[in-house]
Amino acid sequence: MPARGDHVAPTFDPKQPRELRQYFEDLEFLFNRARVTNATEKKVHACRYVDFDTSELWASLADYATVVQYEDFREAIYELYPGSEEERRWSVADMDELTGERLRLGIQNLADLGDYHRQFLAITTFLRSKNRISENEQCRAFACGIAPELWARIEQRLQIKFPDHFPGDPYPMTAMHDSAIFSLQHNSDIPNSCDLISSFHYTACDDS
Repeated sequence: MPARGDHVAPTFDPKQPRELRQYFEDLEFLFNRARVTNATEKKVHACRYVDFDTSELWASLADYATVVQYEDFREAIYELYPGSEEERRWSVADMDELTGERLRLGIQNLADLGDYHRQFLAITTFLRSKNRISENEQCRAFACGIAPELWARIEQRLQIKFPDHFPGDPYPMTAMHDSAIFSLQHNSDIPNSCDLISSFHYTACDDS
């Protein structure tokens, strides 16, 4: 097993509970590679790679000192960190926070768009897999993270590609993303006008 602080040692930030499962997955990989099978030894290693306060907390659990399975000890740790549960990895509030933050920061270039698109897909793909949002809600939310000036240019492109699109319905995710790429690449060729923004963009964001 690597030493604490080694570049291959697993890490966990208590302020990021979603990272806890990844921490234990990384530990399991190291256990398998080092052929560590003893439950007590696994518990010691689990506490060794975290910060001092976290290590003390985990070692104070009843499941640490008693003769129990390592998996039971791990589950007891999960209970300490709401948000680490697989079923609650992402919430609708996380989606709203992301779109609100991206709206505030803006999308100035393809790098900004790529960052927003990747984060948005990570959250909303999970939410859709758990039936917490619909495809239409996903599409409306994506548009809400785009500033009005850029959305006006995106919509111009979408209106050309979808001339029969029903007003008020969300555009497909892929189409919006492709049109956003096109608009950012042709920024100087398209007028930057807020007057072209559709009622869909405002209505969708107001209702979210």
